[in-house]
Amino acid sequence: MKKSLLCIIFTLLLIHLNAQSYQDSVLLLNGKSYKCNVIGLEGPSLHFQIQNKKGDSDDYFIADYRVFSFHQTGKENILYEHNEEIGNFLRVDESKRYAIGAYDARQTYHTNFVFWSSFAIGYSMSLWDTYLSSKAFDPILFPEKKSGFFGKSPTMIPFVTPIMLTASFGLPNMRVKDKFILHKNGVNDNMYYAGFNSYSKQKRAFSALKGSAIGIGLGMITYAILNIN
Repeated sequence: MKKSLLCIIFTLLLIHLNAQSYQDSVLLLNGKSYKCNVIGLEGPSLHFQIQNKKGDSDDYFIADYRVFSFHQTGKENILYEHNEEIGNFLRVDESKRYAIGAYDARQTYHTNFVFWSSFAIGYSMSLWDTYLSSKAFDPILFPEKKSGFFGKSPTMIPFVTPIMLTASFGLPNMRVKDKFILHKNGVNDNMYYAGFNSYSKQKRAFSALKGSAIGIGLGMITYAILNIN
């Protein structure tokens, strides 16, 4: 009994110590963040370790120009520098607000509506592409033809749909609602909103592309299964 209790205590202690060793963090300019153990700068890269699913440490090296800052032992170390010659047009404070906006978007913004809407449109377009109108042929001359869905072979027209939907959902900026904002000092901050939209637009574009492509593919499969001509 005592041995079992000691094993449990020892295991919990190891878990606690392991968790304590991953208290550093890294924030990239695109808003992506890592909870990690920062090793330090090695040449032009930041070296840090992340715990994988097995509990082991994986080494990561990220170019320092992609990093805004990293926290190590409770201290923030900012790597970003305002330098227009290398393309860093934003000031340090602006870059931080931009990165935090993108970080919040990664944590709170979801695109389920975009995905399923694009899926439905892609699937519908694929089905309509096979629709044959009764006015398109003479039933006397072509008695074997039947009007309606699956009356004609699919064309390349539905494949334009993903491009249109990706542009439609991905290009416009959205109004950032307060429920998406984790850092409340970002409210009414245009730089924060710019960072938020930079990621949310990418996510909407990818979801629209993925949803419409799957919808079109399923439409093609439906045609192949149900078409008996």
